[in-house]
Amino acid sequence: MELRLLKYFWTVATAGTVSKAAEQLYITQPTLSRQIKELERELDTQLFMRDGKKLILTEDGQFLKKLRLRKFYS
Repeated sequence: MELRLLKYFWTVATAGTVSKAAEQLYITQPTLSRQIKELERELDTQLFMRDGKKLILTEDGQFLKKLRLRKFYS
């Protein structure tokens, strides 16, 4: 797993939408969506529930966020 994917996850989790996170990361929304799906595939779990444009963390997503990734990415 690449650390970049964890950074992307953290940014989406804190921004709330892929569009906002993509702006903060200076990448395109489709690229970020693809990277989040790749992370979910690598972890073999869904990290977000999609509700239109808004993303809601699943239980696994909340667990990953609580691993204190903010020390690295905030």
